[in-house]
Amino acid sequence: MSSLEKRLSAFRQLPLRAQLAMIASTRANPTLAHNQKYIQELERIHNECLEESTSEQKAVYEKAKDNLTPFQ
Repeated sequence: MSSLEKRLSAFRQLPLRAQLAMIASTRANPTLAHNQKYIQELERIHNECLEESTSEQKAVYEKAKDNLTPFQ
């Protein structure tokens, strides 16, 4: 298993909120932000995990997502 595969596998094990935070921090990182394929893979895995989550997990996730949205 390659290093990338290991990172993506570990990412899949994270809670949804942590996945969301990691995607946001990856986009904000000047070095990692250039790797669009990596970001797309993170988003794909995140969406798969979100689809497989329970309604309770989704509710917690939505609340966390609202808290991460910047004030306007």
